[in-house]
Amino acid sequence: MTALTEDVDMAQAMAAAGLGGLPFEPGPSPLASPSYKALESRSVLVETPDGPVFLKRMHPEMRDGFDLPAAMQLATQAGAAGVAPRVIWSDSGLGSIAMQGLTQGWRTATQYSLQAALPDAILALRQLHETAPLTHRFDPFAAIDAQIEALAALQVLPEDSIWLRRVIGLLEPMLDDAALAPCRNDGSASNLMLGPDRQVMLVDFDRAGMNDPLYDVGCLLAEATDFPQDMHAAFSVYWGHFDQAAFARARLWSAVDDMLHAFWARRLALVSVRRNVEWLKYGEWRLMRLRLVLNHPDFEQLIRLSRERIAA
Repeated sequence: MTALTEDVDMAQAMAAAGLGGLPFEPGPSPLASPSYKALESRSVLVETPDGPVFLKRMHPEMRDGFDLPAAMQLATQAGAAGVAPRVIWSDSGLGSIAMQGLTQGWRTATQYSLQAALPDAILALRQLHETAPLTHRFDPFAAIDAQIEALAALQVLPEDSIWLRRVIGLLEPMLDDAALAPCRNDGSASNLMLGPDRQVMLVDFDRAGMNDPLYDVGCLLAEATDFPQDMHAAFSVYWGHFDQAAFARARLWSAVDDMLHAFWARRLALVSVRRNVEWLKYGEWRLMRLRLVLNHPDFEQLIRLSRERIAA
């Protein structure tokens, strides 16, 4: 098996989805920096008599660490709930999924355009979290430890990795008292599509699993802005009102996600065959943001606030 999804692999997936022989064009090219986009999968946009269909297949080198049955299930649930493109076909064994193609009037979100669309994106997340439970439990700390083990074997751990893991470990109790919901566990702006009339669609559910829904909220808020005061209004849209304990949890979860993605990208900078992708640049940016949060004077205050009783 090759490291990347090749032409023959895409042809196999298209045939399995009933799209063989139809005209298509390549999907977006991979881009790590400034936005984590089209990195896990290769994709095509297929023209069918019933309209465009977007089909993607995960690269073999990217499949470790993902629960693809959960990803396919949540994508299907999100499509049925109207907050994601409708799923037409999926095969977790192939690591491939086909869904309604978003073309006219739709564009991939950027960190800049996400700011104006943030309230609508937050509402889409809330609807996603109300869909049926998944069997897979997403554990970001276990995922971080897996990346640390891999980086240690490659002898490329950041010099402060022990300190980073010890401080992030202070947040592990949040796993134990979370009210779980089906989550994307990914806040990248490129995994949102913005359409006409302020429409927002969630795309890419590769990290799907049951988790504290505030993980999703915190990751999305951190993607849109670095300033907590600018997050309050969007957070209140999700929660119904501003609650400082719940908001603190969301902010802390975004730091956990920063560590996971920083170490994930650092490993891929060495092991991926795609040397033209700026894995390390993206990873270093996430690592810089993580260090800023953990060294900030308000970090311990966030921990204290997160342990207060959250108002319903």
